[in-house]
Amino acid sequence: MIPVRDTTVARGISPVTTILIIANLAMFIQELRLGEQIFHMFRASPADMTGYLIEGTPGFLGIHTSIVASGFIHTGYVHLIGNLIFLSVFGPPVEKIIGKARFGLFYTAALFAAFYAHAVIHPHSSVPVVGASGAIAAIMGAYLVLNPKGRILTIIPLILMLEIVEVPSVIFILIWAMIQGVQGFLSMHTASPVAWFSHIGGFLMGLLMGIHYRLSQ
Repeated sequence: MIPVRDTTVARGISPVTTILIIANLAMFIQELRLGEQIFHMFRASPADMTGYLIEGTPGFLGIHTSIVASGFIHTGYVHLIGNLIFLSVFGPPVEKIIGKARFGLFYTAALFAAFYAHAVIHPHSSVPVVGASGAIAAIMGAYLVLNPKGRILTIIPLILMLEIVEVPSVIFILIWAMIQGVQGFLSMHTASPVAWFSHIGGFLMGLLMGIHYRLSQ
């Protein structure tokens, strides 16, 4: 399923989401220019975090700067475009509901939560955790709580055609979450190139943030 747009929250400019999209595009342009060098400049793997906890290098600021930077690095066009599609659909509604400043802080916190969740499950993995997927998963978790009656205009690929339908956000997000959970379980004892638990950790963090926000209103 490919989301196109939310049909229930008033449309308009979402400045923080727009800035995040531009930042991801700008980083990808740098990737094209620098190639593999960018992964050496801004890499953050669970093994790097484990090394920091044991040896104290490269330092608190260094490792956490790398985590944030890694959240804007993508492994190719498909990875980037897929993440930006989901960010452009689910980011604006959440930003409008919780406000620009809070949304920016939430996104940053989600990058850390997603990385830590993956690092807890695979503490010795030397594969860098890259991409915005974990933070976007957090946005989807928050969306589910904050706008449970939302509807997502969705492209559904069929065998010989594409169907465009409105899907209740609860169904869309829960199907997505189920896929992440199954893939995460299957990857627990294998060297998967996808950090499934960053998606799961981000999603759970988003659910908690959404619940906290609703209870505090």
